[in-house]
Amino acid sequence: MSILVVGATGYIGSNVTRHLRAAGYDVVALARSDASAERLGREGVEVCRGDLSAPDTIRAAAANADAVIHVAVGVQVGLVSEADVAAVDAMIDALAGTSRPFILTSGVAVYAGVAGATVDEETPLETAVPTQLPRIRLEQRVVRAAERRVRGVVLRPAFSYGRGGAGLLLRVQFERARRTGVGAYTGDGSALFPVVHVDDLARAYVAALELGQAGSIYNVVGRTHSACEIAAAMSHSVGADGRIAPLSADEARDAWGPLAPVLHGLPLVSAVRATVELRWTPQEPSLMYELVHGSLRLSA
Repeated sequence: MSILVVGATGYIGSNVTRHLRAAGYDVVALARSDASAERLGREGVEVCRGDLSAPDTIRAAAANADAVIHVAVGVQVGLVSEADVAAVDAMIDALAGTSRPFILTSGVAVYAGVAGATVDEETPLETAVPTQLPRIRLEQRVVRAAERRVRGVVLRPAFSYGRGGAGLLLRVQFERARRTGVGAYTGDGSALFPVVHVDDLARAYVAALELGQAGSIYNVVGRTHSACEIAAAMSHSVGADGRIAPLSADEARDAWGPLAPVLHGLPLVSAVRATVELRWTPQEPSLMYELVHGSLRLSA
């Protein structure tokens, strides 16, 4: 079974590719540049040249695949362009009528601004922060692809970490802690952040490929920590002995720019559906351990 991975050189995509190959799948990776093609080739991955800004190349690559996994939409906190929409439409067009899987990467940041103590995949998102609305609309395109006999599945990963790296939202917090010597948080520090180890996340992609139901959305959350806990662990990670400090709303905007609304925290995000339908459960070390003792200590 040949799986086209779009975004195979990224932090999440490279780990998804590794887990797919370990599970016995043939992986074809889309590469835009010579450098990406050479890197993938050195790793033994088959390369298909193409560019998300050129829908015809994406359509052709998807048409030759038994399944498509798209891990290259903006960043984990969600930045969706017209080119992203055109690329997703091209992939859906290529798979229409085949019942083949198409897995889109979204993220739990879609819940920023949504009221409620706990949210799940059925929670209405009308009050999500404006920056997340294009991402939500992109999700809906993939969910509706079931009407065209495409097994469209959306994964909403929590903020990822592990193997010496992290997604953008955790990375910018870590970099500030390293620069200032203080772990920072907003408000009273009680805001919640769902996280997931990148290896656990990669296993969820394999499970979604094998078990994901057409038109479904799955939250992929390993653990949930408060902003204060994360700030303290990051402070220990950079050798600052746990020193933490709050940031005002203005300071948070200055420090984190467009990420600031997400850094105010999210409701508690349920991953029950992934547990039930994908038979998925987290296995890897916690973010706290990775920051204080593991691969992220003084290295993120």
